[in-house]
Amino acid sequence: MREVLFINTNQKTWTELEEAIKSFSSKTKKNTDNDTLHRLFFLYQTVCGHLSIARTRYGNTDTVEYLNSLVARAHQVIYVSKPKKISKIINFFFREYPIMLKKELPTFLISTGIFILSFLLSFLIVLLREDYALSFVPVEYADAIRNSDGSAASFNYSIASVAIFTNNIRVGITAFALGITFGIGTVYVLVKNGVLLGALSAVAVNAGIGYTYWSLIIPHGIPELFCIFVCGAAGLVIAKSIVFPGIYSRRKSFILGGKKSLMLFLGTIPLFILAGLTEGYFTPLPIDPLWKYIVAIVWLIILLIYILLPRDKDKPVKIQS
Repeated sequence: MREVLFINTNQKTWTELEEAIKSFSSKTKKNTDNDTLHRLFFLYQTVCGHLSIARTRYGNTDTVEYLNSLVARAHQVIYVSKPKKISKIINFFFREYPIMLKKELPTFLISTGIFILSFLLSFLIVLLREDYALSFVPVEYADAIRNSDGSAASFNYSIASVAIFTNNIRVGITAFALGITFGIGTVYVLVKNGVLLGALSAVAVNAGIGYTYWSLIIPHGIPELFCIFVCGAAGLVIAKSIVFPGIYSRRKSFILGGKKSLMLFLGTIPLFILAGLTEGYFTPLPIDPLWKYIVAIVWLIILLIYILLPRDKDKPVKIQS
């Protein structure tokens, strides 16, 4: 077949593919119906065949160059997904996620309350009867605090950090995942870490180094505890979806609760990272403890603003079923 006849025979198909590419590029894949996608793919495969024929019969001509460009553009449209816009990520963390947290505030407060009550219980017991400390913490952790002379330099920060917050991500993941145990495992994780922190804090107070101890704990402890409380709430959301399915079947309720819980957990990851950076680079600095308390207060204010600041009249965040 002569090249001119080849062009005249297939020009209509090429033009249709051109129009399909323009139309598809102006829409999102989500909003494009299946028939349009199938037609686009069919046209792409057809023109790929035309390109193969043209290369074989006509060599390096304008027709081959045009078809090669057309096929490349179609391939880009079909197979290369557009990257998620950074605005969507920002919108999730600065609007959707805080709204979700506010909606689950009762569950968050329950998670926080379980931890705080556990903390207070062990703190008061060890404060009044320090010989009970080893019922809550390993002996090496208690000894590390007792053997400090009260200065930041002598305080064995590495031991205390390992004991309390270095495993924060593992604690968060565990509290979240154990929601599947009807919340029993989640409550256990919160209680266990609450009594650990309370007992160590009481040992530090009894040793007369409470001021130094807290300056080395709360700068990163505020955001880390917030994340753990959220992860605990995420676990309780799973438990609630299993125990109280409401109008849904238990399976459907569990699926919806699991998705909501996963979003709550994933939202803590950036904050866990920031808390880790604070723990690694700021907390151990040999500076006046007062500055560390100031940083902790700043963290607390930021988190309160993050949760409580109104956003678009708090429109509900839709969880895909």
